[in-house]
Amino acid sequence: MFARLAPALLLATLTHSALAADAAYGPRLEGFEYAYPVSEFEFTSQNQRLQMAYIDVKPTATPNGRTVVLMHGKNFCAGTWETTIAQLSGAGYRVVAPDQIGFCKSTKPEHYQYTFQQLAVNTHALLEHLGVDKVTV
Repeated sequence: MFARLAPALLLATLTHSALAADAAYGPRLEGFEYAYPVSEFEFTSQNQRLQMAYIDVKPTATPNGRTVVLMHGKNFCAGTWETTIAQLSGAGYRVVAPDQIGFCKSTKPEHYQYTFQQLAVNTHALLEHLGVDKVTV
């Protein structure tokens, strides 16, 4: 039985390996597309020039004048909020979803203090850059 299945298993393994090789991404997830356009905010933090990637989606329904900021957890990206962004923008919200420094499409400095306080300061700087002064998190 195994002798008859071996060629099919070998073919499946080789096909899977070839597909996996094609799915290689760079350190900033180059080649991985988010469902929404990604912009970059350049700023200086801890004496380093950094780029924070973010998604900024305008309301797709009548705007309600409110902005929601979606924060990803560890090992996640702004792009993982795709369904939530669609629902919120469809309800009239502007939605901002950053990739925090050190994650996904943002720069990943080797020597950086990744504290919650620092990430909050970075996010606040992004919102100031976008002209947003009041948000729902």
